[in-house]
Amino acid sequence: MKKIRQILDSITMYRVILYGLSSLATVAFVLSALNILTYSSFGVLVMTFALLSIVCFFTNVLLSKLYKVTPNFESTIITTFILFFVLAAPTKASDWVGIGFAALVAVASKYVVTWHSAHIFNPAAFGVLAVTILGIGNGAWWIADKSMFIPMILVGYLVLLKIRRFELFFAFLIPAVVLIVAKTIADSNITESIITALTLYPVLFLGSIMLTEPSTMPITRTKRIVFGALVGLIFASNIEFGFIAASPQLALIVGNLFAFAVTMRASARMVLVDKTQLTPTTYSFSFKPYRQLKHAAGQYIELTLPGVKNDARGNRRTFTIASSPSDDHIKIGVKFYDQGSQFKNKLMALKPGDEIMGNHIAGDFTLPKQKSQPVVFVAGGIGVTPFISMIKDMLATKSKQAATLYYFANDKSEVAYKDVLKAARNAGIKIHLRVGNGLRLTEDEIKNNSNAQFYLSGPPGLVNGYKAQLQKLKIKNIHTDLFTGY
Repeated sequence: MKKIRQILDSITMYRVILYGLSSLATVAFVLSALNILTYSSFGVLVMTFALLSIVCFFTNVLLSKLYKVTPNFESTIITTFILFFVLAAPTKASDWVGIGFAALVAVASKYVVTWHSAHIFNPAAFGVLAVTILGIGNGAWWIADKSMFIPMILVGYLVLLKIRRFELFFAFLIPAVVLIVAKTIADSNITESIITALTLYPVLFLGSIMLTEPSTMPITRTKRIVFGALVGLIFASNIEFGFIAASPQLALIVGNLFAFAVTMRASARMVLVDKTQLTPTTYSFSFKPYRQLKHAAGQYIELTLPGVKNDARGNRRTFTIASSPSDDHIKIGVKFYDQGSQFKNKLMALKPGDEIMGNHIAGDFTLPKQKSQPVVFVAGGIGVTPFISMIKDMLATKSKQAATLYYFANDKSEVAYKDVLKAARNAGIKIHLRVGNGLRLTEDEIKNNSNAQFYLSGPPGLVNGYKAQLQKLKIKNIHTDLFTGY
């Protein structure tokens, strides 16, 4: 399991999903060729995938030029795969029009149906719902086939393990399966009904691949749970909305509307204002967004860089925001290595005035609403970044919340944000620098803060190690944020 986590942490979330969907498609093609997957012929599946790929690709290219934004081919390929597994296979010539139109609408929704440049709906679900309403296609969700069950379980688990959204998945899965079992129990026993729900209904695909799309789900845990439960209930119900019956695509679209209402996320182009070296290997980047991007201290932002073509992990990365919510700039801290990715090389090459895209601000690694609760920050290396945002917020709001920071660095020269740490110390925040290898937070230091909320941020080894130690000492309030590199 540790090795699997290391592999997953070495690639981006989007690549995990892309590789997973590619694997599922490969299995589907093989099973179809062997006549094990009897949903459609091998030739029709190949032609369907080819048409979806062509329409999605060229629609993305044309709209990216029209809207003057960097095209994201990774996202387009993911949408292509999802449509492939969801749309009903053509049985007559006119059905091919519906396939092509669903692809066009799905990709176009990323550019047209937006709020401040941010997505509102899951693109694939939007495309399928559009052709269903127009009567030129429908969603078959043929991925829900017994022959695809084991591959789907494996891919879904790896995706959830990567993005750490199990609570969202089960919030959706439990009500969905309960309703499906309630509807089918009369014709079978409970075990058979559960098997039917998991193998003949697309609960695994919808819950692990589509529901978890970052840009169309709520940004906080509680709202994500409500979102998952809402989609699960609608998906498994027999509700009719006017002339539209409940379906997986409709359930997800309604859920997306809920997420939009409670989040109101926004994206914006941002211009680089300043780049400052903090340590021999760490730099601070300050961007000025063209429109205000609201965030809470400790949250992260996804950045899309133009011109990244040969990076195996794509042109999108998430970075914790280092600036205070009251700051009109978005600042990030980035650690660089000798053999950096093309993404990091492009980032380092940015000059003041260059533009990038900032979107999908999210994260639950935030300060407690109850300000009487003391907090203890434990940071390793660049993992100090979210705490810098939190400390800046405390200083800006003159917060009286008791806070202690334990900051571990391998070398004194690698201690970043010294000015912020000095200001924090002067304001009464306890700052403990631990410089050198092999240093640890002691058991007494933990016990002396047993009533505090602990925040752990840094490399997976540090975070997981301290989390286990805190749990062993019966510390209840533990928040974690892993920095696995870019």
